[in-house]
This record gives sequence, structure tokens and C-alpha cells, in this order.
Amino acid sequence: MVTDIVTIGKEAGIRDALTVMKKYSVRHLPVVESGLFIGLVTSGDLKQAILASMLETLKVSDVMLQNPYTITRDTPLEKAAGIIYEKNIGCLPVVEEGKIVGIITIKDILKAFIEIMGVLKSGSRIDVILKNVHGSFDEVVSVIERNGGYIISAGMTISGDEDAHHFRISGGDTAAIAEELIQLGYRGVKVVD
Repeated sequence: MVTDIVTIGKEAGIRDALTVMKKYSVRHLPVVESGLFIGLVTSGDLKQAILASMLETLKVSDVMLQNPYTITRDTPLEKAAGIIYEKNIGCLPVVEEGKIVGIITIKDILKAFIEIMGVLKSGSRIDVILKNVHGSFDEVVSVIERNGGYIISAGMTISGDEDAHHFRISGGDTAAIAEELIQLGYRGVKVVD
């Protein structure tokens, strides 16, 4: 989450809010009153509110979203991502005891997942459908390590009986790994370099 937060008061004009957003390159502006978080205004809200004849008379309170979805510092990243996805919103203010302490955006969540999955680290990905036998995950890990691969991250795509596991690896002979997995009876083996 971002903790160096730019905020605005509810009595600020639309022009003021647009100026603040442009100055700090932000698209989400928490609204505070007496230090307490009371709402959220987005660049989309402001763009919809812009009518040349009303620009001088509209205030942030006229267009802000009251009672937006919020989280706390202790909210798991997965839950925050789920809320943003399910509610189709661009950010979540982080609020504790009525005060805004941060804001998390889609970009922040994407960055965290990229770091978790090691997507930007050099290496390869090996996809495989595990056998329906206890220990098959460990067997795949052994094959990767035996062929000189180091596992950066592991994940899976759930689709019923055909759950595919994705191993992001560094080093190793990916062709030899894939061939050995196929010889051991694994299906859906694919190497992505």
C-alpha cells in the first residue's frame, strides 16, 4: 500500500481536486474532515461532474463516494484483491480508527503478485498436470532439482480434474526436465521460456 497519501477536504472545489490529482499524479483522492476519512473521489467521478457552467460551484462533497469499501493494514492481500475484483473498483483506502493510513490500488496488488510469483526474474516456467497420487508434487520437485533447476515459485490453475501446476524455475535443463516428467507419466507438460 501507499502510505504517503494525498488527501483533500470535502469543501474543496472540483477544480482544486483536479489540480491536486494532476500535481501528484494520482487518480484516487481520499476525502478527510478533521483528520478523519469520510469519502473517496476518483478522477472518473470528477470527469463525470465537469460541466463548464457548474465547475466553480461544485464541491468535492457533491461528487465523492460516501462509505466506499475500505480495508485495514491487517487485511490479507488476497482479500483486498478479491474485493477490488468483485466490486470492480480501482482502489481501497486503508482506514484505522476512522483515519486514512494508506491506499492500495490495482497496480499495487499487481506488483505484489508479480513479486510473489517471481514473474520478472529470469528463468523458465514448467507446466504439468500432477498425477492423482500422493507425492506427485514432491516427485516433480525432485525431477526439477535433479536436473539443476531451482524453484522460484509454484502456483496452480484450478479447472477440476485437470489442475495444472506451474513451476517458475531458474537454471536447469528444461528439456531434460520435461522429458523426464513425460517418461514418468505426467500429462500437460509444457516449457515456457
